Order: sequence, then structure tokens, then C-alpha cells
Amino acid sequence: MSNQTFPKRYHPIHVVLHWLVAILTIFMLAVGFLVFPNTPNAQEIQMLGFHRMTGILLGFLMISRLITRFVFKRPAPADAGHPLLNLVGKVVHFLLYVGVFAIMFAGGSLSRAYGLDNILQGRGVIPEDLFIYPQLPIHGNISYVLIALIAMHAGAAFYHQFIRRDNLLSRMWFGK
Repeated sequence: MSNQTFPKRYHPIHVVLHWLVAILTIFMLAVGFLVFPNTPNAQEIQMLGFHRMTGILLGFLMISRLITRFVFKRPAPADAGHPLLNLVGKVVHFLLYVGVFAIMFAGGSLSRAYGLDNILQGRGVIPEDLFIYPQLPIHGNISYVLIALIAMHAGAAFYHQFIRRDNLLSRMWFGK
């Protein structure tokens, strides 16, 4: 048996990064589905530039988040009441990290493929059909996976908070 002590909460920097990443990821998914259902027009191309820059910011936040996972002590893993649920929790957390990085790389690859930089600088034209780029369905399909993972993560948090009543949400919030 280990004598290792665990804090009751995540470090405040980790908490801030968690919620920033969560809000930005959900925002980016919403923008992707609501603003870009088809090939973008001239007005939407500016929003694509914003979408890309926000994705880059999200990348820096995710790297910072990974660093904080190793720099600061974390609470003990949550107990969902069953070994299989505990395993699912670990897998979902891992896949959330993988999914966010994967969608960023696919989006960056897509923007390079159709020349978003040149279009934003007025040196290129908007492609008539973005669906000719294989990165688009990859980027889109990863978004569906991320939505499912986010739903599972949020569902598990609510399960812990309201069914198990173990006050799990307080770990990812500010306090003593």
C-alpha cells in the first residue's frame, strides 16, 4: 500500500486550463457545425481564420494542460463504483486529449491544403468545393467523436455529483 497523499482538488492553474479548454472546444464544435456546413463564402472565410486562430490557441492551452498534469499533484483517480467504469473513465480522459489534438492537426492540415493563409491575405481564391480535400471529412468525423466523448465526460461528472453524491465536481473547481 502506498503512503502517497493526494490533494483533494486540482491545482488552480489546471482548473483554469480545464474550463478554458472545455469552453473553447465546445465553442469550436458549435462554430464548425453552425457556420461552416458548406463551402464558405467570402464573409465566412474571415470566420474560418478566427476558427483557425482559436484552434491554435486551443493547442497552446492543451500543451499547457499536459504540462500541468505532470508538474502539479493531482487528486486520486475517481472511483465510479465498478472497475469497468473506472477503466472507461481513464480511457475517455485519454481519448479527450487525443481527440482535441487530432482535430487540431486535421484542421491545420485542411487549412494548409486549400491555402487559407493566401485567401485571408487576398492572394488566393476560395475553393468551390472543400469536400475535395480528404482532411475535411477527417476533421468532421473527429468532431463527432469529440462530441460523444464530451457527452460521456459530462455524463460521468453528473453521475458522480448527483447519483454517487461524491462531490466530484468540487475537484475541478476553486477552493481549499
